[in-house]
Amino acid sequence: MSPHLTIHLSVADYLIILIYLVVTITLGLHFARRWKGSEDFFLAGRSLTWPIIGLSLFATNISAEHFVGLAAGGHREGLVQGCYEWMACYCLLMLAGVFAPQYLKHKVFTIPEYFEKRYGAQVRMLLTVYFLVMIIFTKSSVALYSGTRVLCDLTGWDFQFILWGIGIFTAVYTMVGGLAAVVYTDALQAIILIGGSMMLTGLGMDQVGGWDGLTERLQHLGKTDLLSMVKGPESNSSFIGFILGNFLVGGMFYWCMDQVNVQRVLGAKNVREARLGAIFAGFLKIIPVFILVLPGVIAAALALDIHGSNGAADYNRTYSVLVQTLLPAGLKGLVLAALLAALMSSISSMYNSASTLVARDLVARFRPETSQRTQILIGQFALILVMVGGILTTPLIGKYTHLWEYLQEVTAYFSVPFAVVGLCGVFIRRVNRSGAYAAILTGVAMSALLMTDSHTQGGLLSILRHPYLNSFLTRSFLCAFMSFIALITVSLLTPRPAEAVQAGVFSFSWKRGEGESNRDLRLAGIWMAVLFITVTTLFWIFR
Repeated sequence: MSPHLTIHLSVADYLIILIYLVVTITLGLHFARRWKGSEDFFLAGRSLTWPIIGLSLFATNISAEHFVGLAAGGHREGLVQGCYEWMACYCLLMLAGVFAPQYLKHKVFTIPEYFEKRYGAQVRMLLTVYFLVMIIFTKSSVALYSGTRVLCDLTGWDFQFILWGIGIFTAVYTMVGGLAAVVYTDALQAIILIGGSMMLTGLGMDQVGGWDGLTERLQHLGKTDLLSMVKGPESNSSFIGFILGNFLVGGMFYWCMDQVNVQRVLGAKNVREARLGAIFAGFLKIIPVFILVLPGVIAAALALDIHGSNGAADYNRTYSVLVQTLLPAGLKGLVLAALLAALMSSISSMYNSASTLVARDLVARFRPETSQRTQILIGQFALILVMVGGILTTPLIGKYTHLWEYLQEVTAYFSVPFAVVGLCGVFIRRVNRSGAYAAILTGVAMSALLMTDSHTQGGLLSILRHPYLNSFLTRSFLCAFMSFIALITVSLLTPRPAEAVQAGVFSFSWKRGEGESNRDLRLAGIWMAVLFITVTTLFWIFR
């Protein structure tokens, strides 16, 4: 903790935080014991509507590492860090148009269950293990560490007290309320985190004299490039890298196949609600560039002191310094509530997804006679283990100075093989399980090699020293390309998948799904076009 950063919280600040916590736990407990079976607990009874799905998708994605990492990235590199957010809009269009209808058609509980229908039980198990490892060792631990660090910096409270307090508090309402408790608290938390973050951005813009004042200050500092979202291929944050490595690989997997995110889509009432929920989330994802990345640019324009105790610049302190510098007494509580909302919404989704994966893919898959009540109890016990595991691994995360980049890099590399087999499984009927095994093996090997190379001084392979391959975004696409070659080659050398697999599982077409009329389908298409044009125009404006 940095003592000089500690802020004084007024009675009003504490009251705001207390009200938020009381409302959250009350809402979560409201759903306790309202479930009658595993479908009610794990998928909210498949009753979710599009506003709740959209808000929950948004809140699940925005966690504490977004507050810390995007502000740090904005301070260091500028708005280009927001490409993660706007590329997500394109990925959500794929979720709405391609993946959601397929998932709901087959009434699956988990994404691994769906992969089994296409590639077999072994792929299902591999994907389940991947999800659980990522939740424990990267996602939950990064979210908990980054959120706890900011709260510790700002309040002076004990690190371990905050860490365990948030973990246990979130686990309680997730464990007793299931997915319904998660998504409805997500909706509340999405509104709070947007409101609190908008306030910080507004005060920051006022401090620099509006947009004109911001650009003038950056011109004076020689940092006008911080306002550009389109970088050349030699940059670590190149635009082509975001398209290849984020949209086509990491982002596609994260938004369309990641159990943590897609679980609320699986709980949709019908295809209409699932589509519109994904589209709504896409519009919401436009916002973080202006409320999470832009504050980092404002910090650069104000030349705020972010040096740590060792005298070196610590960009992860940007958000803490902004709160301490810009917010008057009485308003800090709202921003801290927004940070808590972001943190709790994300880890509650991780806990719920992990419990679903264990209960459905590791227990019910091998012991189908397991009662629904027992599945829920096993899921709740697994949730506790995941919570403890995530907390105990936070010291490992604390060794990384760039938390946001760490999370993006690990996700980009090791989601590669599953992104390839999932995407190709939708559009190419000829690919089979043998090809999928080859693609996964190739992808994991290539990802391990290239990730190791990127952290080895001088590099292991001379070809990887090319400036266009500096970024993990372009390197992860190289891994994806090699996985794709392995998938196609082995699939062509082995027998075709069964006709039922080819025709009935992953056959994509733009047609009405369950609960959709022709008018609903046309309306979804119109909103998808509006979202695509809006995001593309924004990229052009901030090029």
